[in-house]
Amino acid sequence: MKRIFTLFFLIIISFVFSQIKIEKENILLIQNSNSWIMNQIIQEFESKLLYSYNVYKNMEDINYNIKLEFTEDSSRNSVRVVASFDSTKLDLSEKIVDNDNWVRNFTTKVLEKIAFKRFIFDQNWNFIQLTYWDGIDEYPYISSEGDKIIFISDRYTGNRNIWGYDLIKNKYINISLDFSSEYFPSITEDGTFVFQSSLYGKWDVLLYNPEKEDIFRISNDSYNAYTPYYKNGEVYFSVEERNGESWTEIYKYSLKDKQITKITSLKNTFKFKPSVYKNRIIFQMIDSKTGRSNIYVYDGSKISPIIISELNEVDPIANDNYIVYSKYKNGYYRITLFDPISNNEEFLTMDISDDAFYPYIYNNIVFFSLYYKNGEPDIFAIRLP
Repeated sequence: MKRIFTLFFLIIISFVFSQIKIEKENILLIQNSNSWIMNQIIQEFESKLLYSYNVYKNMEDINYNIKLEFTEDSSRNSVRVVASFDSTKLDLSEKIVDNDNWVRNFTTKVLEKIAFKRFIFDQNWNFIQLTYWDGIDEYPYISSEGDKIIFISDRYTGNRNIWGYDLIKNKYINISLDFSSEYFPSITEDGTFVFQSSLYGKWDVLLYNPEKEDIFRISNDSYNAYTPYYKNGEVYFSVEERNGESWTEIYKYSLKDKQITKITSLKNTFKFKPSVYKNRIIFQMIDSKTGRSNIYVYDGSKISPIIISELNEVDPIANDNYIVYSKYKNGYYRITLFDPISNNEEFLTMDISDDAFYPYIYNNIVFFSLYYKNGEPDIFAIRLP
C-alpha cells in the first residue's frame, strides 16, 4: 500500500505558472433530522466550511464537489455523516456526548478525516483545507514516503504539541511533551521526530523516538537552537552565537555519525530556516542593520543572495526543482514559488486576502499555514498544475 501511495505523488512537475488559480469548490449538506443537536451540528459544519467552500444545504440540483449527508440514530444516541466525492464514500459515526465542546470537536474530526481522504484519493482538488481546529495549526510537513502529515497544534490542551495524521492507518498522530512548546517538526525515515522545543528551559533541537519514548538533544546546553530541517540522515538548524554581540549560524547534525558541523560563519546576521537545494544550503538571513529578510545560499565556500528584494522573503523550503517561501506583497504575506533555473517567481496565494507562512513542498503539493479567522492558522495545500 505504501508503494502505491508513494507512486501516487511521484509526478513529473511541468507546468505554466499562469495556470495557478484558487477557487472555492461546492459542498452540499443534506440534513435528515431537525433535532436541536443536529441543527447545532449543521450550523458548526457550515461555519467551518464557509472559508474554503460554497456551502449549499438540501439542494440536490446543484453541481457539487462534495456531498455530506447527516442522519441521527436516537436509539443509539449517535450521529452519522456520509461523505461522497469523486466516486469515493466515507462513513463516519460517533456517539453524542453531553459536553459543551463535543459538537465543535466532532465537526473538526469529521472535516479533517474527509480532507485527508480527499488529499489521497480525489484527483479533482487544486486547493484544499486540511485542518479545521479553532486554535493553532501550523508548520506543516509530510514524510518522505507521503504517508504521514504532521504539524504543530494547540488542540485540546492549549499547548503547542506535535500532531498529525497517518494517511495509511487513518488515525491521528500526537506527541505530547508536558510543560514545553514545540515548533518546526519533521520526521525521519525510521519514524523519529525532529523538532524545536522549549523542554529544557531554552530553545533546543530534539529527536524523539515514539517507540522507545526516547528524547535526545542535538543542541548543546549553552545557546538557543532554532528551525530544524531534516533531509537524508542530516538535521540542519540555526544556533545562536555570542561574542560581545549576538547572531546565528547554520549547523548540521549527522544522525549516522552523531557529529555536529558548523556550516556558515558570518557575524552580525541572523540566519534561520535552512533547507537543501541541489546540495546547496539555502536559508533566510536577516540583516541586523536594516531588519530586512531575504533568502541566501551557501555553496560550500561562500554565502550569496539567491532571492533578494525590498519585500521581505521568509520561511524558505526547497525540493529538487523549486524554492518556496512567504513574501510580502500587496498587504499580505503570500506563498511564493521560485524556479532558480528560469528565475520565474509566482505568488501561489495571490487570490487569498490573508497571510500565509511556513510552506512545505512535496513533489507537486505545497502545504502552508493560512492565518485567517482572526489570525489563527489552519493547514492548507495547493496542487501545482
